[in-house]
Amino acid sequence: MESQTQEPATRTVCYRHPSRETAVSCSNCERPICTECMVYTPVGIKCPDCARQPRSAIVRLRPNRAAGAVAAAFGGGIAMGFGIVVLQGVGLFFALILGWLIGIAMGELVLWASGRYRGPETGYIAIGGCIWTYVVPYGLFYGVDLGDVARSSSLAFVFLGAVIACYVAYQRTQ
Repeated sequence: MESQTQEPATRTVCYRHPSRETAVSCSNCERPICTECMVYTPVGIKCPDCARQPRSAIVRLRPNRAAGAVAAAFGGGIAMGFGIVVLQGVGLFFALILGWLIGIAMGELVLWASGRYRGPETGYIAIGGCIWTYVVPYGLFYGVDLGDVARSSSLAFVFLGAVIACYVAYQRTQ
């Protein structure tokens, strides 16, 4: 009989932890990795080096999209401001509902103009648009003298409506 000699099996060890044996390798670079180094991704298990996102994959709001979002918030604020002037006599409780509707509209308008980019930048643009929406009608309707608004009991509802609009718009853009 022939003597069967078995060659010692080569040990595969993690490239980052040489003392750990493994049978798993990175789906990208095929380096062996241990369970501590595994990073689960949608396209398989990767090593920590391959799992890092390249800088080009980070999404940012481009300046031209930001300018479009600001312009849309400005124009939309003027249009919605005229709507406030027209609907002003409906009732005080309606100011709260109107604030909610303005927040939804401004948030969606800014998202549309920014290319559906969601982030703090679009949230701040939407808040600015909501504030502009409330500045326009009271600046046009009452002029520089806001004393008539301050003396009326509707100031609290108008302010609360503006706060609701800003909150809703910011939340929709996140």
